[in-house]
Amino acid sequence: MAAMVKSEPLKSDIYPETKHCHSFSFSFQTHKITKEDITCTKPGTILRALETNDTFKGLNQMDKKTLKGKDIVIKSCKGYIVKHFPCWLIEEDDLLTIEMVTHATDETAGVTDEETDNYVTFSVETRAGKNSKTKPILRNKQLESYGPLCVYAKQKEDVKQALRNDGRFSDIVFEQKCQLSERSTGSKVSMGQIAKKLNGRNFEICLTKLKEKTATKMETSDSTIKTKNVNSEGDGTQTSPSTLTTETSDVGESSSRTKQNRKCNPIPDHGEILKILRNQFDDLVKQMESRREDRQKKTFPEELDLMKQEFGKIRQKFSEVHRVKKLIELGASVCQVIVEGVQGVQGTGFVLFDNFVLTNAHLFGENVSKNMQLLVDVSVKFNYENPNGSDVNVFKAKTLLIDFQYEDKGKHYIDYAILEMDPQNKKQQKKVPPGLLREYGPVPACGGACLIGHPGGLVKQMEPTSIIGSEIREEAANKYKRENGHAIFTINDDVEKQKKRYEEVMQENKDDFVTYNTSFFHGSSGSPVFDDLGRVFGMHTGGFDYEDKLTQSTQSVIEYALPLLTILQNFVIRLEEDNNQAVLKRVQEEAQKNVFLIEALFKTDEPMDMS
Repeated sequence: MAAMVKSEPLKSDIYPETKHCHSFSFSFQTHKITKEDITCTKPGTILRALETNDTFKGLNQMDKKTLKGKDIVIKSCKGYIVKHFPCWLIEEDDLLTIEMVTHATDETAGVTDEETDNYVTFSVETRAGKNSKTKPILRNKQLESYGPLCVYAKQKEDVKQALRNDGRFSDIVFEQKCQLSERSTGSKVSMGQIAKKLNGRNFEICLTKLKEKTATKMETSDSTIKTKNVNSEGDGTQTSPSTLTTETSDVGESSSRTKQNRKCNPIPDHGEILKILRNQFDDLVKQMESRREDRQKKTFPEELDLMKQEFGKIRQKFSEVHRVKKLIELGASVCQVIVEGVQGVQGTGFVLFDNFVLTNAHLFGENVSKNMQLLVDVSVKFNYENPNGSDVNVFKAKTLLIDFQYEDKGKHYIDYAILEMDPQNKKQQKKVPPGLLREYGPVPACGGACLIGHPGGLVKQMEPTSIIGSEIREEAANKYKRENGHAIFTINDDVEKQKKRYEEVMQENKDDFVTYNTSFFHGSSGSPVFDDLGRVFGMHTGGFDYEDKLTQSTQSVIEYALPLLTILQNFVIRLEEDNNQAVLKRVQEEAQKNVFLIEALFKTDEPMDMS
């Protein structure tokens, strides 16, 4: 929904007139008006708001011969709007563009004298989609070049009524079996669907085309089934399903005879059944909504608005000096992972404890043998913070990995490797930075996060972001696709290549992944992800990226991290299976320094034997 100016939430849906105040401007190039500002202080139609401007009023008072057969079209940032569009749905400081068009229809008037937050807006393309390319879906053909059309609707109003109220769509849209098809995803929305979930989405009108032969065959079949409720003597005996008789029309029987048969044999109580179903619909919707775990859960647009507001606060938090200092200190444990001899493979890692570095397993792929031996040389580089490469500290990794897990474990996906650094020439080597295992924290349900890594193989960088809750992941991804429609085919093709992983990540309430948006792409796999308290809760693992040909840059639909706890739990199991008591002992010692870890990793009343 468009932005509405208010100082605080109101108890009712209706805003008092004294609270209504927002600004926008308009331009009218054909009349040499580049920009005129308007401050609207009373709720109503956009036309009424425009007429409060003396310049615009003067245009309406021009010689009628000049304006004969003409009317205006109004373009907003959402698309072309009708003159009865509610003024409060206009974005704050939006610039409306006004043009003249040959007038062929009158628009239906809407009831917009009271400002409420009960409206949504969605856009419809002026040219029809599948099965209706040649259909005139607009009453005024001149409007075909003025799209998309922005339509407003009450949340509980169905699509058909919203399009009727709009006034720009031809009768064919309502008389034939049409539906909306979302341009970015292909999702279909029927005309009877309520508009609540359509906010901000872009559609085209499609015709549901049924093959005539199939339809005729179905009609004939239906018309020839006779159900005898009462026998010919009127004794009230009901015919069972097994005694139903089917009469097949002779070859050459006229269509009028078929119609007569159909009229003579209607479905019993058809009208009554339809009435019952209609009466139950509202209750069904309420029942489905009541099943949501959180009754106060916000709609997706509200969640996005909240995320936008929160992201401003998140950026402010991560710009506070004390947080920045702490993250810089923790970031000293972050290193660049270099896979030598393999072109294009680079990543990030961080020290867990002692000389052990955690990173993603997919960096090594097939360059690891079954017994976890590295088949290529790997090194890690610390302090790579200056472009000239000064003060870097490089360690070689031992060829035997401590752990390597890169697979779907049952219903769970895992992707990590633990390297052991080989500090050769100890006298010349600088001290290994402290490990982050003791800095572990649980995955936050929402709020801020910060990544530290080496995206693109560049110097160490940090980027704040906000967590996308599991319940809105798919809707957030779909919104991204809608906003980047120019690359939708490229996006869909690249997502299709990772279809299984995409479906796994997008599952609602899937706690195997933490999702967010970031510009950390290639080279940042293995980066630690911190919360706003400086606790590391995840390891950045991947995303669904694509090459945007328009901007000639790498972009991504959504990115994800693996929870650190999941990795550590698998790591402890591996150490126990391998009977690696020395490393297992060190893990428990570090875990004991963290209140969240000791219980999660070692759930036992008896302390582990450390002798």
